[in-house]
Amino acid sequence: MRKGTMLAVMAIATAIAVLVSCGGKEPPAKAGGGLSGTVSFMSWGDEAERLMYDKVLKSFEAANPGVKVNFIFTPDDYYTKLQTMIAGGTTPDVFYLAEGRIAQYARDGVCLDLAPYAAKYPELTDDFVDGLLRYGQVDGGLFAIPKDWQPIVMYINEDLFAAEGIPLPTSAWTVDDYRDIARRLTKTDGARVSQYGTALENYRADWMAFIGNYGGEWFKDGKSNWDSPAVIKGLEAMRAVIVDDKSSPSPSAVSSMGMSQTQLFETGKVAMFPTGRWAVPTYRETCAGFKWSAVEMPMGTTRLNPIITAGLACNAKAANPELSVALLRHILSDESLGLVTALGIGMPSYKRLLNEPGFVSEPPAKDPFVATGAYLDPKVQYECVATGKYAQFQDIISAQLDLVFNGSLGVAEAVRAIDAKANKDVFK
Repeated sequence: MRKGTMLAVMAIATAIAVLVSCGGKEPPAKAGGGLSGTVSFMSWGDEAERLMYDKVLKSFEAANPGVKVNFIFTPDDYYTKLQTMIAGGTTPDVFYLAEGRIAQYARDGVCLDLAPYAAKYPELTDDFVDGLLRYGQVDGGLFAIPKDWQPIVMYINEDLFAAEGIPLPTSAWTVDDYRDIARRLTKTDGARVSQYGTALENYRADWMAFIGNYGGEWFKDGKSNWDSPAVIKGLEAMRAVIVDDKSSPSPSAVSSMGMSQTQLFETGKVAMFPTGRWAVPTYRETCAGFKWSAVEMPMGTTRLNPIITAGLACNAKAANPELSVALLRHILSDESLGLVTALGIGMPSYKRLLNEPGFVSEPPAKDPFVATGAYLDPKVQYECVATGKYAQFQDIISAQLDLVFNGSLGVAEAVRAIDAKANKDVFK
């Protein structure tokens, strides 16, 4: 058995023990009974997630002997396969949608409106982390329920800090502190960088966090709004670390290395790496050679964390919508969520579970992850994804930011280009 697989099995066993000892809430579908038929569930993820959801789905079948679940695990090209299934009339009954895709699929008539079911089963949406549920709401309906959320934090290689005698950052640190520490932890061997102080990605979580920490409204009044002072300040902070200080590898440098930013962190070549909670299961295995931890993202003039989530949606044309919703309820039950969060994959969507034993597993310490729930983006990101056009917008943003982070274009020119193209081609 592979080490990662063994760790996943151990985490699942631990979660079950914790849930039993805590008297976790009985899965709602089990209490209903009388279900029969076949229901399909489509998800993405890695092998550990596949094993975990296989356990969740088997427990649903065990509670409902007349039900068979068809598990469509799709680790790669998820949306390509989903689109093919929709076009062929074989849309899965329950499936994942990222927060930026929900509005698009809802307006295309793919997703069942779950609002009547939320009224019937209030435990589905009661006690949600503030601001999270609205990412499943479109035009007055509820078309997906976030299954978890992914705080963006800074992962720290404590050994590299100790080697330089640098104190570990705390939740009070600032972007200026971050930049200074990154410079001090960057090491060169001649013209070659042998150790980077940090590694930034051209990924929505990174730029949303840095721009948000300066109060930047990159989408406003239905339009792209990148050419604004606070947005520019957040981007300049990222550009300075990559281009001016060379404390982070540029996108082209990463490409030439043949290793991703997260792999550079895992192999001890990067001291600080911002990414989501989803990295925890991998880091528990791959970072065993050094001491590591996590801290909240550095503060600018304020603090804001993007919402990165996968919503559970149901097929609007499902032959048996009650069965689809029963499976959705089972996946969101305490028993199932305990299995999911024990792996460290994400944070539970329900506030009451954030401090329940076993639901936010350690290491690393859970405090930085829980803390981000107090400052999730309540407005800007939602207003953009609610248009249903975020995916097109992201393509425009990524192309320009690649040029900025490779040092071939200034921030001022890039933000003007983003606004011009997005407001002409996407937000007409």
